[in-house]
Amino acid sequence: MSAARAACLAIAFVLASLPARLRAQEVEFFNEVTVQMMAARYVPSEDAFVWDGWIGAGAGLLRVGNATAYFTADVETIIGREKRTFDANQANYHLEGGARIRFGRQLIHPFFHHVSRHLVDRPKTDAVDWNLVGVRAAGPLPGLSTTGRYSASVAHTIQWSKVSYHWELTALLEVDVVSRPWGAVYLRGNARAVSVKEPPVLARGNFMDWTAEGGVRFPRGGRNLALFVAYEHRNDVFLEAPGYRDRTLFGLQIGLAAGGSAGPNLPTSWPGPPR
Repeated sequence: MSAARAACLAIAFVLASLPARLRAQEVEFFNEVTVQMMAARYVPSEDAFVWDGWIGAGAGLLRVGNATAYFTADVETIIGREKRTFDANQANYHLEGGARIRFGRQLIHPFFHHVSRHLVDRPKTDAVDWNLVGVRAAGPLPGLSTTGRYSASVAHTIQWSKVSYHWELTALLEVDVVSRPWGAVYLRGNARAVSVKEPPVLARGNFMDWTAEGGVRFPRGGRNLALFVAYEHRNDVFLEAPGYRDRTLFGLQIGLAAGGSAGPNLPTSWPGPPR
């Protein structure tokens, strides 16, 4: 399914799922935009893995009442030093179309998510990609004196090449432990559990990725700068062979959100931690 078709289906889903009285309410096109960039250094590093970077953007395409059809696109680039000092060896593309429906302070996201992984300047034998259909819930944490938020999703793989993924569960929890006028000190944890179809194409079974992160955030209106340190356990770091790494990351993230209920444009299906 193409990204354009997924976006059209998301818009159609929003319109068809709303009662007639909501369709008569205010309709707004292109009501919000998000942009994000992230760069992190792996410690310890190795020839294939020195830097990890994300760059992406998202937009609310159509809002009707409390429902918004949206589309996001993110690119993760893995940079090593195998051939050059600054050697981009992997490019991983994340495309998502869906509907964001507000219930009070909570959001429900039915979504279609596509991931495509590519080697850069290296031979690649097989295609490595997968498509997910799922639902995500997100919102602020209730009953806390500190600021916090959560996100959780369940998704089923409807198409895959090479990876043999079947079901995917993700969860994210973030809390501001110190909040001041200048910004906040935060803690974040996230996990991704994946079941694998039998027999798997790669010689590995079900697995779980997780990340523990802490940092300092400096929000300014819809703009945000964060400096962080994280420790991650990540599987399938190679495209065509099983393998995992346990590493520390030191990095920064820059984000911009404008309009409506726009929030951080978070990669929500890996390979890589949702940030």
